[in-house]
Amino acid sequence: MNHTPSQHFPDMSKASVPERIRYVRNGAYFETSAIRALRNRLNELLNEPLDCENKLVFLTAPAGMGLTRIIKQFAAQHPPATKGRSGQQTVPVVNQLIHPSGNFIDYCDALRAQLGIPGYGPMTRRSSYPKTLELLRHLNTRLVILEDFHRTYSFQKHQRISYQNYVHYLISEYDIRVVLTGAPRIWRWALEDEQTLGRAVHYQYRAWTSREDDFIEFLEGFERWCPVREKGALSREPKLCKAIIRKSNGICKNVMQVLTGFAIYAIMSGSDRLDFDTWVSYRS
Repeated sequence: MNHTPSQHFPDMSKASVPERIRYVRNGAYFETSAIRALRNRLNELLNEPLDCENKLVFLTAPAGMGLTRIIKQFAAQHPPATKGRSGQQTVPVVNQLIHPSGNFIDYCDALRAQLGIPGYGPMTRRSSYPKTLELLRHLNTRLVILEDFHRTYSFQKHQRISYQNYVHYLISEYDIRVVLTGAPRIWRWALEDEQTLGRAVHYQYRAWTSREDDFIEFLEGFERWCPVREKGALSREPKLCKAIIRKSNGICKNVMQVLTGFAIYAIMSGSDRLDFDTWVSYRS
């Protein structure tokens, strides 16, 4: 397992039971190698020469694996900036959700409103799309992210094609890289479109298995953070790892919910230890 320096958390194990339960319920975020690798790859994509081959990235994961958080952290590393005396505004990364209405023009309007650049406010429907493209060029945008791209599969065909044409145009005419995030099925588009497949790369963040390095690293983070008084073997007991995966289906959000309940039980029951015996007692 390729570990980077561990996250550090305050030692709450000596606090009172109510304080520790509040602490557990507030939750925490645990970095893993796979999450860092995804963010690093996005950073590399942003900084690669314009003539790189893979200008389209499909970043997929089951719901609940934390893609939205990863994208937000990446975008926060590349905030809008203003160049010196010229006052020119640059936005290297544009991150915008697919619009729930299905209408592509609504997406364009929402994107311009989010950026809030003077001169690119409300438009007529006819000028909304070209003005949005003009704005991205004006801002020297290097990367456009369309989150939850799987939403387009519930739209009408002409609405879905509008989004796909937008992606093609950004790549072909503007040399802007595009990242599409969502459920694994969005990769079908690349498989059905030879032009897209030749320019695309697919990164998958899968649900965990009990032996997944990323899952074990997550458990190690939880152990360091969790305010139980006796150090157990949460990440080193295969039976316990399998039980957690069975209960959560290996989805990050579900794993955290399961572990939160387990930790609260361990504290309130007096066991104060995250081990298999405590788990059996908790589940029964």
